[in-house]
Amino acid sequence: MKPDMRLPIASIDEAPRLIFETSEDQDIAWKLGIFYLKVPGWLDLKAARCFGQEILKADSPYRDIPQYGDLEGFISLENNQQTKLALRRHRWDEHYPTEITQFGRQLDDIGVAVIREVFRQSGIPEPLWSEASGGYSSGEGTAFLNFVHYDTAQPDLGLRPHTDYGFVTILDATSPGLQIELEGQFRDVPVLDGHLVINFGEALHFITQHSNRSVAAIVHRVTSQSAFNPVRHGIVYFANPDLDGALKQFNTEGREVSSTSVEDLFSRLEGNLTEYQ
Repeated sequence: MKPDMRLPIASIDEAPRLIFETSEDQDIAWKLGIFYLKVPGWLDLKAARCFGQEILKADSPYRDIPQYGDLEGFISLENNQQTKLALRRHRWDEHYPTEITQFGRQLDDIGVAVIREVFRQSGIPEPLWSEASGGYSSGEGTAFLNFVHYDTAQPDLGLRPHTDYGFVTILDATSPGLQIELEGQFRDVPVLDGHLVINFGEALHFITQHSNRSVAAIVHRVTSQSAFNPVRHGIVYFANPDLDGALKQFNTEGREVSSTSVEDLFSRLEGNLTEYQ
């Protein structure tokens, strides 16, 4: 990134509520669609990181979790280096250990705090937040908890350029590689010890478009992981609407301006993704 530029930093207070160091930092976060979040003291990140590393072992039973469609299970993605264990919230109790399921619920709390602050700043009336977000802001919707590593046998980018489709992405990355697109160029997002990276997705951009303060969905990628480097791990949580649900756009007067099914929105985004291939 530019030497004189840094990502804004936020924290979660006891409410829990998302708090930025300055209002200017919040403005930058909303405009860019990305910021750092100080790791809350109650989040057991160490145990989750250990679990993610255990999955690399050839005899790990978690590598045998079946695929559920294209999005869930133990998956090696095409056209990038990512291999991951990915599960939606309703499968966590079935497949994840208790402490990892609890970790996912803690990330739920962070995701809800983030999206509620976005709505609070947007001016959309609070009684409409749940309807606008397909239930996520009130603890419903869905979420994916992914444990990722990068296959260096694949001669490709770690992850190709894209925007996330959902509401909020929470990323724990302990190694460099994440880049964001700014002014037509990809710039490094430095690893900041003791902090997570939060970015906004297209669904949140959609539902805030007619509000006082919309948020951006940042284009990002992961650089190629070399066999000469240590194995790169990551934990990724995606706050999403129900995949068979709907999203609504409200203005600050509470009037519904537009709506879309999640399926239609994600299909349009998938079509737009081809420009990055």
